[in-house]
Amino acid sequence: MVKIGLTGGIATGKTTISKYLSSLGIPVIDADLIAREVLTIYPEILEYLRKTYGDRVFSGGKLDRRALGRILFQDKEALSSYLQVIMPRIRQEIEKRLEKSEEECIVLDAPLLFEEGFQKDVDLTITVYAQERVQLQRLKERDGFTEEEARRRISAQMDLKEKMDRSTYVLNNSGALEDTIRDLHAILDKIGIKYGKKEREKKKRDPWT
Repeated sequence: MVKIGLTGGIATGKTTISKYLSSLGIPVIDADLIAREVLTIYPEILEYLRKTYGDRVFSGGKLDRRALGRILFQDKEALSSYLQVIMPRIRQEIEKRLEKSEEECIVLDAPLLFEEGFQKDVDLTITVYAQERVQLQRLKERDGFTEEEARRRISAQMDLKEKMDRSTYVLNNSGALEDTIRDLHAILDKIGIKYGKKEREKKKRDPWT
């Protein structure tokens, strides 16, 4: 089995690449999705948030992720404390799913791949990169962030250059998506990930079919 770690900075297009890999029939373990699932599996996480932030991060009895994000990305200590609570449970679930998989190839899509040491659980890594001006534009258009909010979100993460330096492959997603997909195919060829010739040609013509 080949285990691929996929990561990238905020608004670099990592999720788009993850979805594309899934469309090729490659199983993807989504750490962001697991981060939501563990809130139900392990209720002590929500209890921690209630005790720490109260109604500031809850609306109608449900967690307000946007409100929580505003707090965490303005306060590094708050973010660190939350990660200490939630990350062991996320790791537990990721390790379970990696161990259970019997596929020839599997992708771990994890924004904190290097920050939390998940690169040790995979065979190689791909970092999705975009120029900072592109990240800022995407954050403002996609999430309605101000320039200051967008820069704060970017600076709260590991420097993208460091991720690129530590990665096996770098996928530049600053420009047209079709160029990024072409480069992704080249990486998959180098790794030796195979899928049917007809499917490969179809994907080259129309990546999202």
